[in-house]
Amino acid sequence: MQFEFPEHHFLSDLKAGFSDLKETQKRIDELGVTDVNMKNRRDEILPLVSREKFVSRSMVSAAFSLVEAFSSGLFYTAIHYGRLGNFVCDDEFLRYAKNKETAALKGRIDKIVRFASQGSGNGESAPFRSFIEIGKHVRDAIHHTTPFERKDLEAGQRLEALYNVKTDVAVVCSILALDTVLKISAWLYGADSDGDIPQTCQSLRDEIFIFSIEQGIAKPS
Repeated sequence: MQFEFPEHHFLSDLKAGFSDLKETQKRIDELGVTDVNMKNRRDEILPLVSREKFVSRSMVSAAFSLVEAFSSGLFYTAIHYGRLGNFVCDDEFLRYAKNKETAALKGRIDKIVRFASQGSGNGESAPFRSFIEIGKHVRDAIHHTTPFERKDLEAGQRLEALYNVKTDVAVVCSILALDTVLKISAWLYGADSDGDIPQTCQSLRDEIFIFSIEQGIAKPS
């Protein structure tokens, strides 16, 4: 029997968004817009730029939802089976899974990473810290939009973040989300895990990374 998980849906959303983003970016590039002709081609540019921003916001949301669903699924598995992948869950982890499943994602990721890495990593390790710092900042700008100041943000900064969600932001957030799932999965199930979720994540991650190089967003590693 083929089981279906929330991760499958969010990965499908991310794949569909990425396909749309590539096509939109291709059409923008084909316009050959320059500082000289930008004003005259305004009617052609605006719909595509609006589309780019819409798709980028959708990708950020899907990327964040993927990690949210993945982390909740791990806690659910731990509670009901007493183990995650190759490791038996200790009482401390099980208590956290039962009582803190709705805690802030930063704390949940930290707890999962510490367990999955057997203490060699934590929420401050790569790529988890960057995912939270970049991804949550952007996700909050999309889903909790406000001109007011918030904690360490000055008035208007969340709006500025919202307006800057374009191709580069969508690509970075997506790669960080996929890397988060992949690294935790490798610790729990082994680097050669044949699960369909890690395989799909890796394939999509490779596609997005190649695109990011072509667009000058990332450098070859």
